[in-house]
Amino acid sequence: HIPSRSRMDITAPQEIIDFMKTHERFFIISHKEPDGDCIGSSLALAHFLVRIGKAASGFSPGPFMRPEIDLFKGLFSSTLPGRREMEGGAVIVVDCSTLERIGSFSEVIAGLPVAVIDHHSSGDVFGDVRYILPEASSVSILIQFIIETWGSVPDKKEAEYILFGLCTDTGFFRHLEAGTEETFKAVARLVSYGASPKAAHLLMYGGRSLESRILLGRLLARSESHASGKIIYTYETLEEKEEFGTENRDSDTLYQNLQGIKGCEVVVLIREEAEGECSVGLRANKDLDVGEVAFQRGGGGHRKAAGYTFYGSREDAKREVLEVLTKKLKDIR
Repeated sequence: HIPSRSRMDITAPQEIIDFMKTHERFFIISHKEPDGDCIGSSLALAHFLVRIGKAASGFSPGPFMRPEIDLFKGLFSSTLPGRREMEGGAVIVVDCSTLERIGSFSEVIAGLPVAVIDHHSSGDVFGDVRYILPEASSVSILIQFIIETWGSVPDKKEAEYILFGLCTDTGFFRHLEAGTEETFKAVARLVSYGASPKAAHLLMYGGRSLESRILLGRLLARSESHASGKIIYTYETLEEKEEFGTENRDSDTLYQNLQGIKGCEVVVLIREEAEGECSVGLRANKDLDVGEVAFQRGGGGHRKAAGYTFYGSREDAKREVLEVLTKKLKDIR
């Protein structure tokens, strides 16, 4: 789902460098339900700022629902300090296309200097300084560009965080298309700085429980074909969420399996999160822009990978999303 662009600018803009040089204390904020890229970029940036003599801390509204990031949740605080304690500091929001995605944090940071580092192509403009590069494979790689533009290089820990974030957002490179050689050049540099692709892969896909495989089997077994095989749909019930817990979800492996089905153009995964509330995950193989579909419903993401929250029953969510996707598939023919 990474756009093809052979000349991605690997030099970070001077205004983001100046923002970090001007301030001494930083509150690095990630979005709700963070993913690996959000976590990797936050940790790498905080580590670098501390290494050069600044003060930096990571904050996330959570929850940490993905098993590959569970190891890192203790490094983030779920509450910001009081406004008085934050005076004189600066905020950096990473991997976030809309202010709504940081929840109640948005009220606390109002009036403080805010920088935004992101690679989503859609969203709402916010922040005083913005480093937005939609053609970037991840936000984590933008942190690498910042460090290198600064005149430094990531140390081993920063390189590990960046590689992990980059790998999670690219599906360990399987979403990358022709013309993305700058990403692989950046990865080569990360490896030279001490990051291990093997360790990143193990963190992403290893250490799963037997229960996670049982749940994955259930979701695969109940998959349905729609729109003449172009849409593959499956779901997880609230009872299964309570039985297996969110820590046993393995969305990436599920999507990878379903997207490999012959003729599939888009995968829909609906999960019941609470009574009357569902999460809708979308993954596209070809031309359909699921990021636009999600954004129009209050969510977000990338052109080929996105999601949103639906308030109502799972059946209503299914009916709506299948209708929308079927129509869009017809429109792009």
